[in-house]
Amino acid sequence: MHSIDYLIVFAYFAIVLLISAKFCKGQKSLKDYFLGSRSIPWWAAMFSGIATVVSAISYLGAPGLAFAGDYTYHQLRLAFPLALGIMIGIMLPHFYHKERISIYQYLEERFDLKTRFLTSLLFLGMKTCYMGLAMYAPALVLQQVIDLPIIVIIMLVGIFTTIYTVSGGMKAVIWTDSLQLFILLGGLLMVIVVVLGKIDGGFIKIVEIANENHKFRFFNFSASLTEKYTFWGGLFGGLVAQLTQLGVDQSELQRFLTTKTFKQSVYSVIGTYIVTFIFGLFVFFIGTTLFVFYSQFPEKGAFNITSNEVFPKFIIEEMPLGLKGLLVAGVLAAAMSTISSLLNSVTAVFVTDFYNRMLAREATVKLARSVTIILGIIGILMASIMGSLGNIIELALKFNSLFGGPLVGIFLIGMLNRAVTSNATFSGLCIGISGAIYLEAFTDVAFLWIGVFSATATMFFAILLTAVPKIMRA
Repeated sequence: MHSIDYLIVFAYFAIVLLISAKFCKGQKSLKDYFLGSRSIPWWAAMFSGIATVVSAISYLGAPGLAFAGDYTYHQLRLAFPLALGIMIGIMLPHFYHKERISIYQYLEERFDLKTRFLTSLLFLGMKTCYMGLAMYAPALVLQQVIDLPIIVIIMLVGIFTTIYTVSGGMKAVIWTDSLQLFILLGGLLMVIVVVLGKIDGGFIKIVEIANENHKFRFFNFSASLTEKYTFWGGLFGGLVAQLTQLGVDQSELQRFLTTKTFKQSVYSVIGTYIVTFIFGLFVFFIGTTLFVFYSQFPEKGAFNITSNEVFPKFIIEEMPLGLKGLLVAGVLAAAMSTISSLLNSVTAVFVTDFYNRMLAREATVKLARSVTIILGIIGILMASIMGSLGNIIELALKFNSLFGGPLVGIFLIGMLNRAVTSNATFSGLCIGISGAIYLEAFTDVAFLWIGVFSATATMFFAILLTAVPKIMRA
């Protein structure tokens, strides 16, 4: 990169540090540190929610997925209206009005302590894996810019993000997320402008070549349970995936609980759903344009690398002076917004659900910061093993399906059926988790269906094991 590009990247780092320093003082309680004292405007919470969803995983992985395939991935968006209705009508009210720091506190109140502990562990496992992906993704770009081993780059990104998350708490996370969202969106808009100027024939040619190669195919009505993306898998698996992401995921839900009123919380949820849906289609279109561009210039070798590397290759080799720095800053923004949210939310769950609950006393902000540092180190270690596991956006979906299905099942059965008992529900949860692990390890069932089956199994056996003792006594 040119010195101007480096200057843009360094300016981005400086602004993020200044924002986090602003919120370093005044954090006297865990409510201040994790919920921002419930003083966050709804639009800032929405921007933060969007920025967390729009991670470097989707920033880089989605164009790569579209480059290598088509739009059938987006069938999981078909469940968008139903997921939004369940989120706003059922889940959000249970969490917002009780002012819980951890949403898993609800499960102890509804069921018992062992259910709370197990679900908290599920969340910690899911997000520790996801954090590793979020740290690995930007290193794909930076490795091509800086002549350093990828593990060193992962460490630099992880350490910097941990520092500003530790210093500023949830307020720093939300306000830096808002800045980062505009940086990453601005970078993507510039990519579209540049690639359109490089393709012979412009937009019309993109549509023509993409159609010839079936790149815009959206629907797949196959009834197969082993195909990754089908209409039915998108409808049912997409519902579980979206509820996992925004309904039972502390890292997302936490910023919706920072608003001043429940009405504002609803606004932020709706805005996050809508904007992330549009963003998903937009980044896929970037992948389609890259396919057309490299089809016209096969000598550039994009078809000889992995899908994860296609977008970074374009950024480094094709973006002009200044814009290259903006794109690198955009990748960093996408990664750091997600990592900071994960660090804060995972710390919140660990401190609230384990330290506070087991020791029967409230942790200090100092302890919460220490836990955040440890989690940052764990994230760096996880990131070092992610490179050989496949497309990063599909890996993220796999983690969500494996861990998230049982979480969706346990929350829904608790909120919808007051008759299920604690022991029966815990047994149902264990069966759901075991089923998800079995399907992932020993079958070819597509990951979207794994979430459906594990959520359904959790609810079904909770109801069944509640009913059996009553039937036997009758």
